[in-house]
Amino acid sequence: MEDEGAPGWQRNNYASMFAVFLLCITFSFTIPFLPLYLQQLDPALTGQEAALWAGIATALGGVGSFVSGPIWGMLGDRFGRKPMLIRACFGGAIGLTLFGFATSIWQVVAIRTFIGVMAGAPAAAMALIAAGTPAQRLPKALGQFQGATLGGIALGPVIAAVFIAGFGYRPTFVVAGILMFSGALVTVFMIKEPTRALAAKPGSGTHGLRTVLRSPLAWAALMLVLLLSFAAPMVQPVLPTYVLDLLPSGVNGTVIIGWIFFGMSAASAVAAVYAGRLISRAGLQRILLIAAIGIAVFLIPMGFVNSVIALALFAILMSLFQGLLTTSAVSLLPTVVTAAALSSMFGLYQSVQALSSQLGPALGGVIAVQFGYQAVFIIAAAAMLVLGLPMFLVFKKVAATHTIEVEPGEIHQIEKSVDSQTPSTGR
Repeated sequence: MEDEGAPGWQRNNYASMFAVFLLCITFSFTIPFLPLYLQQLDPALTGQEAALWAGIATALGGVGSFVSGPIWGMLGDRFGRKPMLIRACFGGAIGLTLFGFATSIWQVVAIRTFIGVMAGAPAAAMALIAAGTPAQRLPKALGQFQGATLGGIALGPVIAAVFIAGFGYRPTFVVAGILMFSGALVTVFMIKEPTRALAAKPGSGTHGLRTVLRSPLAWAALMLVLLLSFAAPMVQPVLPTYVLDLLPSGVNGTVIIGWIFFGMSAASAVAAVYAGRLISRAGLQRILLIAAIGIAVFLIPMGFVNSVIALALFAILMSLFQGLLTTSAVSLLPTVVTAAALSSMFGLYQSVQALSSQLGPALGGVIAVQFGYQAVFIIAAAAMLVLGLPMFLVFKKVAATHTIEVEPGEIHQIEKSVDSQTPSTGR
């Protein structure tokens, strides 16, 4: 039966999760420490200037990811999602290794751009999971995947803090690059690309992308995810130097920063896993709305704290809702396209993530330099409420008036949605 999923779908899911888990552990070695690494490369940089350059590096990586996302998605629909996952793992490994040999700010910026162009492991893995998993089990599977992803992001800074304290930044980044190759090996030997109707069909890549691009329903979903996901990443480049400002003079904040990022990612991971159950009980759109409001509520007080403990507490509470938002968003996307367009849809999602989670930090860095740390948190919360919530209403209206486009001869199935207001899966 179709609702049993593709043969071996559980093995593929766990292997995909493990590969991306390894990738996220190593890649998150750089995220919280990039401003501090830039200050080591150029000791003349102030904390706010380092945050700005970290934001610029992240932004250019986002531009690369934004441009390449639809291309990798189209190739995934044509040639399979497994090759795209292998490519992303190898590209990230090369980039991280090069980080360890950088000698200037501009080299860091260039390497980060290259990593962005080669990005797409989570998008490829989610397309692989969505292609083979039974529709009624998909929210849970994607929740587990998000949990594995965020769990890797949580462990990365803690492991990196230990390595950096003992060996410095350069050896740590080289070790991270070597470890990331293991994710590619897991993909090569443990994942078997589905060959049934739920898998990509040869020659269908361009067709799948065209189908997504002309669908009002797909565009509404992507815009909703973009506007709801834009706020929280704005504070990323600000947090490391903000923590240092709150600490007494002379205190080494590297380990403290690592533990704060660990707490945030761990909270998001737990919430992401549990989100699948909440979606099944309360409905996808309802959980999405609650998550968006929760993020805004806890962003605001982060700008008014006078201690690291208070900042960490609010950041972790905010991250719980961020985990709910992430799983809800990725669970929404497969419900608005057919199986033949899954990679294209998740490729476009990669572009959306580039704008939200990578261009967001660039904006946060600029705001911090011009108006101070406090303004970053206030503006981020306002963006969530003023931009995200109205788009939520727009999506509901579009979902009520448009259906999924299914081409003649395309094998698919119609499943009961996890939310009566959400389109059927079209799978």
